[in-house]
Amino acid sequence: MKKIINTYAAVIALFIAFSCTRDIVPEPEKTYLDYVIEDYQTLVKEFPDAKDHFVEARFVLDDYIANAQPEDLKAETLTTICYLWQGGYSDIFVCERDFESGEVRTANYQADSPWLGDSQIPEADLMGFKVSLEDAIAAAKKEAASGDGLNTSAVTLRKPVYPFFPNAQYVFGGSASRHDHVFVDAKTGEVSIKEGTVPEGSASTFFMHDLAAIADEYDGGQRLGYQLDIKWNLVEVRYELSQKVNAAMLSDLEAIKATYVYYVPAADNHPSYLIKAVRNSFALDATLEYSEETDVPEWTAGKYIDLDFVDAFVGLEEAIASVKLGDVTDPDTNLVVYSHPEGFESPVMQFIGDKTPTVIVDSITGELLK
Repeated sequence: MKKIINTYAAVIALFIAFSCTRDIVPEPEKTYLDYVIEDYQTLVKEFPDAKDHFVEARFVLDDYIANAQPEDLKAETLTTICYLWQGGYSDIFVCERDFESGEVRTANYQADSPWLGDSQIPEADLMGFKVSLEDAIAAAKKEAASGDGLNTSAVTLRKPVYPFFPNAQYVFGGSASRHDHVFVDAKTGEVSIKEGTVPEGSASTFFMHDLAAIADEYDGGQRLGYQLDIKWNLVEVRYELSQKVNAAMLSDLEAIKATYVYYVPAADNHPSYLIKAVRNSFALDATLEYSEETDVPEWTAGKYIDLDFVDAFVGLEEAIASVKLGDVTDPDTNLVVYSHPEGFESPVMQFIGDKTPTVIVDSITGELLK
């Protein structure tokens, strides 16, 4: 009898253990979309005005999407942004997450320009997104692998004002002058590839075109009599704006002049050169004006701008928007310099202030560098 009771007790214990084990369901692994929602909720809890005013979630990955398999790509940072225009200024709420350190920081600041380019996304829509960043990257790699639209480490979840989409999109960043612009629908996962041209009057319209024209102008010895492949010798581009940054709204700031500067060191068959190509108009029929200085001193203001960085340049207009909508004092300058100073991993855009601090923008991601 005792043996029967012991056996019965053992069966009950096994049943209880099995039942408990069955009830323990492992939590699903977090997606990057889960982090966006978590950080949005953090902003709403800390700043109630942020509710229903989500505009962007910006991811910076650890490699170019074109260079890696989807499963190998990891996000280094996430910046979640809510925006509200009230009382004649932008109220901007930001949550910054560093995935490597685990640090999460929030901030609230005001800007004197409205947020352009994005539609606000209500909370109900944000919670209804079905496609994670991981899904979007995999879909983009499958559908857009043959073009230049994935030459980027930046992806932004947003709803563009133009081009129009019924739902928010994962927008794959990169050079404004690239041929392919890749979008992945955050609800359906549909991939759209658009051949975009930046409107006339934008400095980004002419950037790659001008660099190609300058390289052709000096290749083959047409101008100087030497075989100078100067596309490797770009050291800076200096933009002159229509107004000082702190004196105008974002929509009123535009480039009126661009100066492309090349430094060519002396060689056995030619002296050193400082070559400048100047664009005095951003109309489509305008041409470049060239000048050369000979036997110039060694260039010490920065490094050559590698062509890989050139391909990934976000453009002047995005850099201006970063400053006007960023948590910085708008500089009292109409001069913006694209260059690769010592101490920076990649080229930057410098808004060189006169009586205000210089503001620096990353030329690859468009982010403010403080």
